[in-house]
This record gives sequence, structure tokens and C-alpha cells, in this order.
Amino acid sequence: MRVAVIGGGIIGLCCAYELDRAGAEAVVLERGAAGSGASRGNTGWVCPSFTYPLPGPGIIREGLRGMLRGGGPLAIRPTLDPTFVRWLLGFRRSAARDRWEKGVSALIALNRRTLELFDAYAAAGIDFEMHRSGLLLVATTEAGLASYAALFGELRRLGFEGESRALNSAEAKEREPALAAENLIGGVHAVVDRYVRPESLLEGLAGCLRGRRVELREGVEVAGIEAANGGIRIRTADDALDVDRAVVAAGASSPPLLRRVGVSLPLVGARGYSFTFGGDGLRPQHALYLAEAKVGISAYEDSVRVAGVFELGHSSDRLNRRRLRAMLATVEPYFEDWRPAEETALLEWAGLRPMTADGLPLIGRAPALENVYVATGHGMLGVTLAPATAALLAPLVLEGRSAPELAPFDPARRA
Repeated sequence: MRVAVIGGGIIGLCCAYELDRAGAEAVVLERGAAGSGASRGNTGWVCPSFTYPLPGPGIIREGLRGMLRGGGPLAIRPTLDPTFVRWLLGFRRSAARDRWEKGVSALIALNRRTLELFDAYAAAGIDFEMHRSGLLLVATTEAGLASYAALFGELRRLGFEGESRALNSAEAKEREPALAAENLIGGVHAVVDRYVRPESLLEGLAGCLRGRRVELREGVEVAGIEAANGGIRIRTADDALDVDRAVVAAGASSPPLLRRVGVSLPLVGARGYSFTFGGDGLRPQHALYLAEAKVGISAYEDSVRVAGVFELGHSSDRLNRRRLRAMLATVEPYFEDWRPAEETALLEWAGLRPMTADGLPLIGRAPALENVYVATGHGMLGVTLAPATAALLAPLVLEGRSAPELAPFDPARRA
């Protein structure tokens, strides 16, 4: 069976890997270079402990605050675009507590094999950088620490079983020497979590696929998708490709294709930023989440990445350096001597993460076109959820077997 995967980001490459492993002839169509999209510049967290839908109680108020003050880690940019207005209304409805709790339960179930799957990737010879040291959340205020302690408590109540440990400021400092203990209230060590260097994972997957003779067609812009000859015809600017099945996994570029295959749940891009710095000197050595700043940090073998900001209402991945610098300013109070704002970055990055109105990805059959499947809308959880998404979707695509874990992510649902 020949299956086209539209999109060569983390979701698309994982889907191609699982489809090929199951015996399909997979073809990846990517408008840029494989692995060059939104996942490339993020922290690479594999974080079951931090997996929950973005729309939840209080999130709208926080976003509007960011809009009014023109900054902050979460901001909603006013726009009258009808799709975005419809998305925002659905986002608001999805922020109700009962819907948030159902979303958490669905994501916990989807994540059940996540760590096992990453270990399987490594065992299969996919070459990528992975750290198993957990994720350390630190806070400078009682309120900041209490809000996340309450969140972790809610996740445990809803079925999450991963280990986490409360730390005082001295214990947090002992675990991460770069921290300024005198400025901290304490923290939480999410022991089960991991992180990867996302570029290395993307390159490792792409290299593995090429080694298995999976075709990666780069620089291909998909113009349309339609039924043809009992299968699917994918039209590009220069050609057409006939396949038996197709998977739409094009991230924030998916909406035009989603409309063609009957997906009515609106999906928009949320812009995020990162800086990557050289790895010398007294700087973080682990994965950190700074509670009040809402900034994530990953320490890789040769560099450190600082990532944050969630801007809604933007359609481009253009860098806003004022935003970048403001993000760095919120980082410095957490550290003893590290002053990233005074350093020259190796990489400044911005990207659009695909967000659905209810904060849950779209995974499953397309509503209006037989033999087309959808795997997109993973928001900030692309790296965490990609292997599980692919492992559950491949049997559905190839054999028609739908796992119960996929039911909450049905592309035919409404916000």
C-alpha cells in the first residue's frame, strides 16, 4: 500500500516511520526541507508531566492581560479574521473545567507509551540526543509555586502516575547549580520527564527513513487533494501523485487541506520564540521551567536553548526581537551569574505551532474524503505526542483498526 504523508515535521516523520515499519510504501511531501518546521527550534521536551490542553480555567483572562499590556508570555493579538474569531469562541468554550478535565484524561491515555516509544526509537538505531534527567520547575513566589503544585495535583487526580518531588530552594540549587537559591521559593522535579535535542531527532528520523529507502520529496507545495481511481490524488504545483492513502500532517500549514477534507474545527498558528546560546560557563545543565516567566530552558550537549511566548493572532513566523529580548529579561532573576541577554545567540528562532480551538490534536479519519487521515494540531506538545500519534494512527491507516485512545481526537468533532 502506498501512503503519502503531507508534512515533513516531527509528526509527519514519525508517521512515515511507523507506516514504513508496518510494511507500507511511504512518501513524504514537504514544502521546505524535512525537519525544518516548528519543532526544530523548541525545547524538545518529552513531558508527560506537563501535558494538558491549553484552554483551561483562567486562560482567557491571562491572554487578554497580555494583549492589553503588549507583552507577557501569552498574548492574543486582536484580529477580525473570521477563522480566528471562530477559533477564539471555541477556545473560550473549551476553557470550562469539565472540558479541560476530559482533555487531560484523553492526553494521559495518548501518552501512556510515550517513553517506551522513545526508547524503541533509540534501540532501532535512530541517532538523536536524549536526556533522562527529568524536568525541574522553579518558582520565585509562593503563588507561582502553588499554581503548579495544584496543577500537578489535578493531573494525578485525573490519572497521571508519573513521579514528581517537591524541592525547597536549597534542593533546587543542589540539582541545578546555576540557579540563584536566594531568589527562589522552591520547585518541583518531574522525574519521569525527558528532553531531546529536536534538531537531532528530526535529522535522525529523516536519516533513518532515507536509509530504509522511504522517499522524502522536499520543496513540494501541495495544492490539492481529491479522490481518484479508488485512492487519492495529490496535486502539487508541478505534478500529481496517486496513492492509496494520505495523511495530512502539515502543522500550521494544514488548514487549506483540512477544509478540503471536511475538518470544521478551526486550527490557527501560535507563534513562539527561542534563543540558543553556546554551552560554556556557569549556565543551566538541565531542563528547567521558570514558573512566573513561563519560559522553558533545555541544556544540550553543546548549547542552551531558552524558549517561550505564545502569541495568538499572527499568521507569520517573523521574528519580533523586542519580544525575544523581553523574554530573556524575565529569565535572569532565576540565575546566579548567567546573563543570556548579554550574550550573542547562536540561533534566534520563531515558529508557528498548530493549535486547535479545544487544545487537543486532530488524529484520525478525515470526515469528508475516504482514505485520507489527519495528524496535526499538536500545539506545543508535538515532540511529546508525535511517537504515540504515529503508533496509533498507522494501524488505522493500513488496517482500519481504530484504538479507543484516538476517539477524543476525532477530526470530525466540533469545539
